Amino acid sequence: MKIGIYGAPYAGKTTIFKLLVGDVNEEIGMAKVPDERVDFLSDMYKPKKTTYATMEFVDLPGLSPDLPRKEKNQILSKIQNVDALLWVVRAFEDESVPRYFEDAGKEIEYLHDELLIRDLEIAETNIEKLKNAKRKLSRDEEQQLQSLEKCSKALNDGIFVKLIELSEDERKALSSFGFFTMKESVVAINLDEGSFKSKAYKGKEKVEEIVRNNSLAMMEMCGKLEMEINELEEDERKEFLNDLGLKESGISRLARVVYSTLGLISFFTVGEDEVRAWTIKKGTNFKKAAGKIHTDIERGFIRAEVVKYSDMKEFKSMKEIKAKGLMKLEGKDSIVEDGDIVNIRFNV
Repeated sequence: MKIGIYGAPYAGKTTIFKLLVGDVNEEIGMAKVPDERVDFLSDMYKPKKTTYATMEFVDLPGLSPDLPRKEKNQILSKIQNVDALLWVVRAFEDESVPRYFEDAGKEIEYLHDELLIRDLEIAETNIEKLKNAKRKLSRDEEQQLQSLEKCSKALNDGIFVKLIELSEDERKALSSFGFFTMKESVVAINLDEGSFKSKAYKGKEKVEEIVRNNSLAMMEMCGKLEMEINELEEDERKEFLNDLGLKESGISRLARVVYSTLGLISFFTVGEDEVRAWTIKKGTNFKKAAGKIHTDIERGFIRAEVVKYSDMKEFKSMKEIKAKGLMKLEGKDSIVEDGDIVNIRFNV
């Protein structure tokens, strides 16, 4: 799962990037997704290795209003192939840090409009190319042209591509263009400590309007403070989070929002060698999920032995779970549920 971090200069993007992935000196980093279920299973099995789910983040340079269009597009092209976007919007007050925008509302409006402009350019460039082709268009190209014209009209009206009613054929025709407004987005409002506690900041009404109108997910963070909390010992960290009225760290809250937005769930494999979390799309069947572990396991799938995490937490013993008849056998077309503990039987 790859997420592009998108925002204007001085919004605190790099602070949030480092909060998520650690103090790395590159623009790409991996973040471990905290999961108390993995912690519990690891404590129970004492495996040689514990592997959490991960998210990959790409930190873009700030998209400055002063840059020419060409340079803006060069920056945006660096997250062409991400699964989702994390918008970082500045809502913190700090006189020592310059700012481009009067408030968070104007900043998110700028970020919103830049994506519309970029996607509109892509649509119109490709429409012109297809219309000026000196040959008869193929059936697929005709479908592309029709779909691009539909997108162009919506984008001109300020509507994101993901909100257009599209058929499967139209989605397929548009898949190669990498429209940014087709990607799911999470907006992270980067607050200072005071505004984080009060939940009040300048431009909040505009932020909520844009989030609502474009079906964006949103969360509030205090990047600078959470960086400081992250450096504390576990007990002190919990105490500071409690003072902020939080039960989870920034990465935990973000992971939950991203998983929900992208329709993702986790299943687990357990044993003395390794306890591991696997990320899949909600609605995935057991045979397809087996392919996440290894293609040979998917190819030779026979059945899945499945235990619910809630049962494992209650009884803390696979032997007792089996004795109570709580282990289920599932076939290839059965659907994996979030938290399933899975052992695949296969033969190749």
